[in-house]
Amino acid sequence: MMNAQTIRSTRVAAEISASLLAAKANINRTRLSQIERRYVQPKEDELLRLSRALEQLIHAKSVVRDAVASVGWPIGGNL
Repeated sequence: MMNAQTIRSTRVAAEISASLLAAKANINRTRLSQIERRYVQPKEDELLRLSRALEQLIHAKSVVRDAVASVGWPIGGNL
């Protein structure tokens, strides 16, 4: 399970929006911001949900990128 700092750095590196991660993890967007900025201490279940959601989104993004590349579609930086 990731910690708050790792979640933010991983999310940013993967170019996944905070809004998308919050929705996937079923966490309020403002709460995610507070967690990432370390203004609040996340509950263990929140960290678990965020970690799982982030891993799933990164995997989904990879699958989409591979599918797009397989048909010759140009891959932009923000896929």
